[in-house]
Amino acid sequence: MSAFAVADLLGLVAFGELLAFERMAGDARLAPDLRRRAALSEMAAAEIANYRRLADRLTALGVSPEDAMAPHVEPVQAYHDSTEPRDWAEVVTKAYVGDAITDDFVREIAAERATLTALIARDGRVDVPGLFGRLTTAHAARMAAAGLNN
Repeated sequence: MSAFAVADLLGLVAFGELLAFERMAGDARLAPDLRRRAALSEMAAAEIANYRRLADRLTALGVSPEDAMAPHVEPVQAYHDSTEPRDWAEVVTKAYVGDAITDDFVREIAAERATLTALIARDGRVDVPGLFGRLTTAHAARMAAAGLNN
């Protein structure tokens, strides 16, 4: 995998972690009690710690984290906006489903980087709009099946 592809992929995952932190921290206010508010806040803290590790790795590679994330802001933000939770049940569902998707995604990157890059890349660059289009469609179907569609 080229150094550019690595930085591009790390930028994508880093922005996803940063956005997950923002969303979870904000969504914690919808918790029905302090115990669950604290639990979601702890999940948010884990997301920002993941972001920090990715940003540090990008910096070590000589790439500005902001530059690496910039191309991914619009499609990732659009995905999150299209799956905005309305209540606590949707917050929890999105947090756990989103966390599971991210964990699976990162695990696959570690195990099969070349295969994954070939699957989601277009012209040597991660096809973020295509990837998030597929993820949005799949997520919307799962939420609708659970009766949690917006």
